[in-house]
Amino acid sequence: MTQVPANHDPENESSDRQNRLGAVILAGGQSTRLGRNKTELQFKGATFLECVVNRVAEVASDIVIVGPIDAALHQLPDHIELAEDERTNSGPLEGIRVGLKALSVRCEFCFVTSCDVPLLQPDLIRFLLARLKQSGKDAIVPHAGERIYGMTAIYRTSMHELVNQRIESGQLRVSDLAAATEAVMVTTEELKAIDPPLVSLRNINSTEDYRELLAEFD
Repeated sequence: MTQVPANHDPENESSDRQNRLGAVILAGGQSTRLGRNKTELQFKGATFLECVVNRVAEVASDIVIVGPIDAALHQLPDHIELAEDERTNSGPLEGIRVGLKALSVRCEFCFVTSCDVPLLQPDLIRFLLARLKQSGKDAIVPHAGERIYGMTAIYRTSMHELVNQRIESGQLRVSDLAAATEAVMVTTEELKAIDPPLVSLRNINSTEDYRELLAEFD
């Protein structure tokens, strides 16, 4: 299911493809630990998906949501593009591939995130994009020691071909993607200058996580 993006004019819309940032929001997980559809969880009067879309839209000119969502349950901007995995049993890497390919015509860069980070900070995305452009490399990925945050990262959209090759060869770990290309590895300590509590990396994966989030912001 795809919606053709309407005309959209955020801050960086007038930039050419080489300077434009798109975004992929992955919404295809099974939410087995939570037992509910994460996209539809409520937080501060909005669904999780709405929260993430609104924060990403402050920075990205084009947004693709990949997953079998019910758009009628969310208030989403008209320019949002909806897509679904074209291959099964390929994990989130397939969603990343679909999103990168969809955006590759319009955007040079793509921020990848998931639908379960309602506290995502737009300034962190801006920081990552600036560092990536400065480096001239293919991706920028946060890490804390051996833990790789491949779904809070920016990739060049041209990487959809590499991602496709890795899926076809059965290499499905998103955390391994950075090592397969020229990537800037930025530590979470560096990110604390932008997002001191690192809430941008805070995934809501379980009922307890959700309860703690609501209690914290009640």
